[in-house]
Amino acid sequence: MASYLTGSQLGRTAARVLPRSVVRGRKNPLHWGMGSRLKKARRLAGLKRQPLTRLASLPDGSAIVGMERGERIPRLDTVERIAYALGLSPAFLAYGIEGEAGPLPRGLRCEAVAHRLTAERAARGLSVLAVAKLAGLSHTAVGNVERGTMPTLATAEALAKALDLSPGWLAFGIGSRELPRRRGRMSEAAATPA
Repeated sequence: MASYLTGSQLGRTAARVLPRSVVRGRKNPLHWGMGSRLKKARRLAGLKRQPLTRLASLPDGSAIVGMERGERIPRLDTVERIAYALGLSPAFLAYGIEGEAGPLPRGLRCEAVAHRLTAERAARGLSVLAVAKLAGLSHTAVGNVERGTMPTLATAEALAKALDLSPGWLAFGIGSRELPRRRGRMSEAAATPA
Protein backbone atom coordinates (compact mmCIF):
# COMPACT_ATOMS: atom_id res chain seq x y z
CA MET A 1 0.00 0.00 0.00
CA ALA A 2 1.34 3.44 -0.96
CA SER A 3 2.22 5.94 1.73
CA TYR A 4 1.22 9.56 1.18
CA LEU A 5 2.31 12.68 3.01
CA THR A 6 -0.26 14.94 4.59
CA GLY A 7 -0.23 18.64 3.73
CA SER A 8 1.65 19.58 6.90
CA GLN A 9 4.19 16.76 6.41
CA LEU A 10 4.72 17.85 2.82
CA GLY A 11 5.27 21.44 3.94
CA ARG A 12 7.88 20.37 6.52
CA THR A 13 9.61 18.15 3.94
CA ALA A 14 9.74 20.95 1.37
CA ALA A 15 11.12 23.33 4.00
CA ARG A 16 14.01 20.94 4.63
CA VAL A 17 14.73 20.53 0.93
CA LEU A 18 14.29 24.07 -0.34
CA PRO A 19 15.48 27.17 1.49
CA ARG A 20 12.75 29.70 2.17
CA SER A 21 14.41 32.26 -0.09
CA VAL A 22 14.00 30.21 -3.29
CA VAL A 23 12.10 32.19 -5.88
CA ARG A 24 10.94 30.58 -9.06
CA GLY A 25 12.55 31.97 -12.16
CA ARG A 26 15.68 33.18 -10.39
CA LYS A 27 19.05 31.52 -10.61
CA ASN A 28 20.14 29.84 -7.36
CA PRO A 29 23.15 31.39 -5.64
CA LEU A 30 26.46 29.79 -6.62
CA HIS A 31 27.31 28.92 -3.00
CA TRP A 32 24.35 26.54 -2.72
CA GLY A 33 26.36 23.82 -4.46
CA MET A 34 29.21 24.05 -1.93
CA GLY A 35 27.90 21.21 0.23
CA SER A 36 27.88 18.69 -2.59
CA ARG A 37 31.28 19.87 -3.86
CA LEU A 38 32.69 19.50 -0.33
CA LYS A 39 31.25 16.03 0.18
CA LYS A 40 32.48 14.80 -3.21
CA ALA A 41 35.99 16.24 -2.72
CA ARG A 42 36.24 14.82 0.80
CA ARG A 43 35.24 11.36 -0.39
CA LEU A 44 37.60 11.52 -3.38
CA ALA A 45 40.41 12.42 -0.98
CA GLY A 46 39.47 9.39 1.13
CA LEU A 47 38.95 11.52 4.24
CA LYS A 48 36.40 11.17 6.98
CA ARG A 49 35.00 14.35 8.52
CA GLN A 50 37.13 14.36 11.68
CA PRO A 51 40.52 14.08 9.90
CA LEU A 52 39.44 16.85 7.52
CA THR A 53 38.44 18.97 10.52
CA ARG A 54 41.95 18.57 11.94
CA LEU A 55 43.68 19.21 8.59
CA ALA A 56 41.66 22.40 8.10
CA SER A 57 42.28 23.52 11.71
CA LEU A 58 38.57 23.82 12.44
CA PRO A 59 37.39 23.78 16.04
CA ASP A 60 34.35 21.55 15.50
CA GLY A 61 33.72 18.53 13.27
CA SER A 62 29.99 19.14 13.19
CA ALA A 63 30.64 22.20 11.01
CA ILE A 64 31.53 19.98 8.06
CA VAL A 65 28.37 17.91 8.54
CA GLY A 66 26.26 21.07 8.47
CA MET A 67 28.04 22.40 5.39
CA GLU A 68 27.68 19.12 3.48
CA ARG A 69 23.96 19.02 4.25
CA GLY A 70 23.51 22.65 3.20
CA GLU A 71 22.32 23.58 6.69
CA ARG A 72 25.24 25.89 7.40
CA ILE A 73 26.67 28.75 5.34
CA PRO A 74 30.30 29.10 6.41
CA ARG A 75 32.50 32.14 6.51
CA LEU A 76 35.13 32.65 3.81
CA ASP A 77 38.05 31.75 6.07
CA THR A 78 36.50 28.39 6.96
CA VAL A 79 35.94 27.51 3.30
CA GLU A 80 39.46 28.57 2.39
CA ARG A 81 41.03 26.38 5.09
CA ILE A 82 38.94 23.38 4.01
CA ALA A 83 39.75 23.97 0.34
CA TYR A 84 43.50 24.03 0.96
CA ALA A 85 43.26 20.93 3.17
CA LEU A 86 41.61 19.16 0.21
CA GLY A 87 44.01 20.64 -2.36
CA LEU A 88 41.23 22.65 -4.02
CA SER A 89 40.82 26.23 -5.07
CA PRO A 90 38.70 28.06 -2.47
CA ALA A 91 36.81 29.77 -5.34
CA PHE A 92 35.89 26.35 -6.72
CA LEU A 93 34.80 24.92 -3.36
CA ALA A 94 32.80 28.03 -2.45
CA TYR A 95 31.22 28.97 -5.77
CA GLY A 96 32.12 26.33 -8.36
CA ILE A 97 34.38 28.82 -10.14
CA GLU A 98 37.61 27.39 -11.50
CA GLY A 99 40.77 28.78 -9.96
CA GLU A 100 44.21 27.75 -8.90
CA ALA A 101 44.58 25.29 -6.05
CA GLY A 102 47.56 24.68 -3.91
CA PRO A 103 48.89 24.60 -0.40
CA LEU A 104 47.74 27.05 2.23
CA PRO A 105 49.55 30.34 1.66
CA ARG A 106 51.11 32.23 4.57
CA GLY A 107 47.97 34.24 5.05
CA LEU A 108 44.46 33.54 3.90
CA ARG A 109 43.45 35.19 0.63
CA CYS A 110 40.04 36.04 2.04
CA GLU A 111 41.61 38.37 4.60
CA ALA A 112 41.87 40.98 1.81
CA VAL A 113 38.13 40.90 1.04
CA ALA A 114 37.67 44.16 2.98
CA HIS A 115 40.28 45.91 0.85
CA ARG A 116 38.87 44.56 -2.44
CA LEU A 117 35.31 45.55 -1.48
CA THR A 118 36.28 49.05 -0.36
CA ALA A 119 38.38 49.66 -3.48
CA GLU A 120 35.65 48.47 -5.85
CA ARG A 121 32.93 50.46 -4.08
CA ALA A 122 35.05 53.62 -4.13
CA ALA A 123 36.02 53.12 -7.80
CA ARG A 124 32.32 53.09 -8.69
CA GLY A 125 31.62 56.15 -6.54
CA LEU A 126 29.09 54.27 -4.42
CA SER A 127 28.34 54.76 -0.74
CA VAL A 128 28.12 51.89 1.73
CA LEU A 129 24.35 52.44 1.82
CA ALA A 130 24.08 52.24 -1.98
CA VAL A 131 26.01 48.96 -2.09
CA ALA A 132 23.88 47.61 0.76
CA LYS A 133 20.68 48.39 -1.15
CA LEU A 134 22.03 46.79 -4.34
CA ALA A 135 23.08 43.68 -2.41
CA GLY A 136 19.94 43.39 -0.31
CA LEU A 137 21.99 43.72 2.89
CA SER A 138 22.03 46.20 5.73
CA HIS A 139 24.48 49.08 5.57
CA THR A 140 25.85 47.79 8.89
CA ALA A 141 26.70 44.43 7.30
CA VAL A 142 28.53 46.09 4.40
CA GLY A 143 30.35 48.46 6.75
CA ASN A 144 31.38 45.55 8.97
CA VAL A 145 32.88 43.68 6.01
CA GLU A 146 34.79 46.81 5.00
CA ARG A 147 36.10 47.10 8.58
CA GLY A 148 37.38 43.52 8.52
CA THR A 149 34.53 41.28 9.70
CA MET A 150 34.78 38.01 7.78
CA PRO A 151 31.63 37.53 5.68
CA THR A 152 29.81 34.31 4.91
CA LEU A 153 29.71 32.87 1.39
CA ALA A 154 26.21 34.28 0.96
CA THR A 155 27.20 37.82 1.97
CA ALA A 156 30.29 37.82 -0.24
CA GLU A 157 28.26 36.55 -3.19
CA ALA A 158 25.54 39.18 -2.68
CA LEU A 159 28.19 41.93 -2.57
CA ALA A 160 29.91 40.55 -5.67
CA LYS A 161 26.66 40.45 -7.64
CA ALA A 162 25.77 43.98 -6.53
CA LEU A 163 29.11 45.24 -7.86
CA ASP A 164 29.01 42.98 -10.97
CA LEU A 165 32.12 41.10 -9.82
CA SER A 166 33.03 37.45 -9.68
CA PRO A 167 32.41 36.16 -6.14
CA GLY A 168 35.62 34.10 -6.42
CA TRP A 169 37.61 37.25 -7.09
CA LEU A 170 35.94 39.39 -4.41
CA ALA A 171 36.14 36.68 -1.74
CA PHE A 172 39.55 35.18 -2.49
CA GLY A 173 41.23 37.30 -5.18
CA ILE A 174 41.14 34.28 -7.51
CA GLY A 175 40.26 34.33 -11.18
CA SER A 176 38.79 37.07 -13.28
CA ARG A 177 37.18 40.13 -11.68
CA GLU A 178 34.31 39.79 -14.13
CA LEU A 179 31.07 38.20 -13.01
CA PRO A 180 30.79 34.76 -14.69
CA ARG A 181 28.12 34.84 -17.37
CA ARG A 182 25.52 32.16 -17.77
CA ARG A 183 26.45 29.31 -20.08
CA GLY A 184 24.68 29.14 -23.39
CA ARG A 185 24.12 32.86 -23.54
CA MET A 186 25.38 34.47 -26.74
CA SER A 187 27.06 37.85 -26.61
CA GLU A 188 25.36 40.72 -28.44
CA ALA A 189 28.17 40.75 -31.02
CA ALA A 190 27.71 37.03 -31.73
CA ALA A 191 23.93 37.37 -31.87
CA THR A 192 24.01 40.25 -34.36
CA PRO A 193 24.21 39.08 -37.98
CA ALA A 194 27.00 40.66 -40.04
